[in-house]
Amino acid sequence: MVAHQIKRKVSRQMGRIRIIFKKILNLLNVHPDENQKWLLMSLVVSGLLITYAHPTLLKTIISELPAQWLAFDSLSSSICGLAIGVMWQKKVRTVAIKYFLWLAITESFCGFVLGLYLAFINFNVWVFAIASLIYTNIVSIFVGKCIMAFKAKLWIEKDREVYDNNYSIVGGIVCIVGYIAALLFLPPLQVSLILWAVCCIIDDIGWVIVYAKNKQELKNC
Repeated sequence: MVAHQIKRKVSRQMGRIRIIFKKILNLLNVHPDENQKWLLMSLVVSGLLITYAHPTLLKTIISELPAQWLAFDSLSSSICGLAIGVMWQKKVRTVAIKYFLWLAITESFCGFVLGLYLAFINFNVWVFAIASLIYTNIVSIFVGKCIMAFKAKLWIEKDREVYDNNYSIVGGIVCIVGYIAALLFLPPLQVSLILWAVCCIIDDIGWVIVYAKNKQELKNC
């Protein structure tokens, strides 16, 4: 009897919280559908982590890597983006979308392991630069292409406008909160690397859930 009453009280409390949360979203002009709510939750958590850690990581990378490497990194990203964009048709597109879950898991796993290695075993800026260059220029670009196809399938016309506006608003709030936190309590390098590693895991979770919930539709998009 007591357990039942506690359960009812918790249920009512959660109902009130959901109502308040919906009112806040309406006030902010954020109107996510069933699919985008997972993406926004993932964005909030991973976005807060990476914006908080970003200043420390950026300063370390920029200060320890030569300008020539930064130019090479940008050049490599541009070439890979162009090459994969040209290949993004027929069989390559079909296979990438079919194995999206594995691509997303690989991207998350690589970032997570790299972050923990640098945080706890040996921080070497060249390991960070080269490893992240390899997996982001291959795996991450394919993941991004798949997400591009999924968005075109799930949100069209007015729905796509609402989707983009939701993402812009929530992303802006996340960046403001994260960078203010970094200004007030700048994290040390090891903490930043750990946060980045965790962020890599969380970043794609939203899309993994959306893909799993709409697998048949998205596999044939």
